[in-house]
Amino acid sequence: MLGVDLSSLDNQFEQAVPGRVLLLDGDGAAYRAAATAKTLPTAVRRFITEVLTDMFNTQSSEVRVHLTGRGGAKAGRSLYPTAKPYQATRSGKSKPPLLEPLRDLLGSEHAVANGVPADWYVNLHRYWEADDALTMDSLVYGPRGVVKSDDKDLRLVPGPYWEEKRGKLDVLAPGDRFGWIDQDFTPSLKLKVKGHGTKFFWAQMLMGDKADNIQGLSKLDGKLIGEAGTLGYLTPITCEHEAANRILWAYARNGQDALAEAQMLWLRRTEQDCAYRYFCELDLEPKLRQWIDNLYSYHCQYIAAKRQEAEDAQEAD
Repeated sequence: MLGVDLSSLDNQFEQAVPGRVLLLDGDGAAYRAAATAKTLPTAVRRFITEVLTDMFNTQSSEVRVHLTGRGGAKAGRSLYPTAKPYQATRSGKSKPPLLEPLRDLLGSEHAVANGVPADWYVNLHRYWEADDALTMDSLVYGPRGVVKSDDKDLRLVPGPYWEEKRGKLDVLAPGDRFGWIDQDFTPSLKLKVKGHGTKFFWAQMLMGDKADNIQGLSKLDGKLIGEAGTLGYLTPITCEHEAANRILWAYARNGQDALAEAQMLWLRRTEQDCAYRYFCELDLEPKLRQWIDNLYSYHCQYIAAKRQEAEDAQEAD
């Protein structure tokens, strides 16, 4: 047993909002805990401390922690015919030696025996990414579920989102899933885009995501588009359907597979969800709708062929 004494923390959460649940992306906390520890017991203690701190800061009385398991399917994102291989830039990068042992322990039946509080929900995902599971939770828990993540992708969730830099919750107005975007800056003063809601998803569709090796829109009417161009183009648009039509037409003019890029960026709201299902909810122009439908049919055939190829190769071995 690793043994963590929590008896002195009994009164820590007296100011917690009744029923508030912290929906936590545990990958960041696990990475930091593993990077600063020399032994697994120390890593577990540091992880628990960070989660307790997040619960305190968000005034949450419960927590649901989601972790992404190594070698997982990541909702099949790598199967799509994208401009660049999904997350290929991450391969070969060194990670803390204790990271995977820590995640494996936290997601196992031995977690409680090793100090993790019994009333914490911790799930190590092998098919979904933690981001997908958090998005599903955000829909289930609604206004009482607070999402916190180091990963900017979670900014598209519909429920409350914890703004770490400001130390406060950001809550979308009732019925408004489109939300907002705005400028932000890294510590080195590099411009970046922040936001909350599907407007942030459409911002990513424009500027891509270097961290996940997602290209985004190659050019907007012949010009390269980055963070500044994305803010200038998308900020004035206040309608989700207008944003979708304008950006998807830009992809079509470039001859780019918009749906493949979207499948990388879109976080699944249910186990049956995908970017195509989201696009089906939008008021797209008829020709654009037909193009997206055709891309979806092509993807189904493409993915089926890739899976068959993998099965054939496995049998040959």
